[in-house]
Amino acid sequence: MSALAIFFQIGPEWIWGENTGNVVLNDLYVPGLVTIGIACLVLPFITEFGLMDYVGVLVQRPFRALFRVPGRSAIDATASWLGGSSVGVIVTAQQYESGQYSAREAAIIATNFSIVSIAFCYVIVDVLRLEAYFLPFYGVLTLTGIICAVIMARIPPLSRKPDTYLVEGQALDTPIGEGSSRSRALDAALKKASSAPPSSKMAKGVAINILDIWLGLIPAGIFIALVAVVLAEYTPIFAIISQPFVPLLSTLSVESPVEAAPAMVIGFAEMFLPALTAADIPSIATRFVVAVVSVGQLIFMSEVGILMLKSSLPLNLLDLVVIFLLRTLILLPMAVIAAAIIF
Repeated sequence: MSALAIFFQIGPEWIWGENTGNVVLNDLYVPGLVTIGIACLVLPFITEFGLMDYVGVLVQRPFRALFRVPGRSAIDATASWLGGSSVGVIVTAQQYESGQYSAREAAIIATNFSIVSIAFCYVIVDVLRLEAYFLPFYGVLTLTGIICAVIMARIPPLSRKPDTYLVEGQALDTPIGEGSSRSRALDAALKKASSAPPSSKMAKGVAINILDIWLGLIPAGIFIALVAVVLAEYTPIFAIISQPFVPLLSTLSVESPVEAAPAMVIGFAEMFLPALTAADIPSIATRFVVAVVSVGQLIFMSEVGILMLKSSLPLNLLDLVVIFLLRTLILLPMAVIAAAIIF
């Protein structure tokens, strides 16, 4: 209904206006429909023919040591990097439902590895007028994201999730030390590929996934994003609830702390909004901090948040709120230090 009201300009202008509904529908969700559709088409080739298992064995040791998750989760992050954060969540949920990840591993991977696509990162940088600093921005984002994931995997609520499986006995981690890593990786990949389902079953699964997301997730996401944009455009609600961040930003010597504070919280509704609210801040360093923190928060309800709650992943709304705030508090000082060095 929200999409129809925006498209046909039904109702008051604040619903379908240039800075509200038009942004939500044309800038966010029309490209998203295409991206998610293509991603669902290629997902079986990622998960069913041994790619995850091959890469998983090769990077098993560092991923276990750093993030306490299987090495195959590297593919979740890669899928997100190429196709968008929702793609990473879909991959993680499917792996959890098939018994490849425990509840704790799935929760860690979904909330730390479902990174935003590199294309969307450039959109954020462009809105904040930081195009000349894209490479430093992406380098800082990558480093802070790794550090944040290392910390988040070891603290509640993620560390307290149980190591239980929806399907017992399906985890595919190959024991470290039995043959060379390449030979073990190849064996794992061939074993997985040999048990791939028939093409008709995969095609049916792809169709169900696309329709489920297009008809179930996207409409709810449009509604949440529209409400958030309207509240940001016409009310002071985000300025009010972000007040606790003003003294924190001042303590960290961030310029324009009052103007930057709303960007610290509004991203929970939609990741694109912090860039819109901070685009006119004069300080380039402050805009850089907003870019790093907003993209690194990862949790936003208009897309991945709904997808996580709708899936079988062991995450509830309180978990997502706490994880969002913890990621913000961890990322913020690192982003400020990086901005001080660069600028």
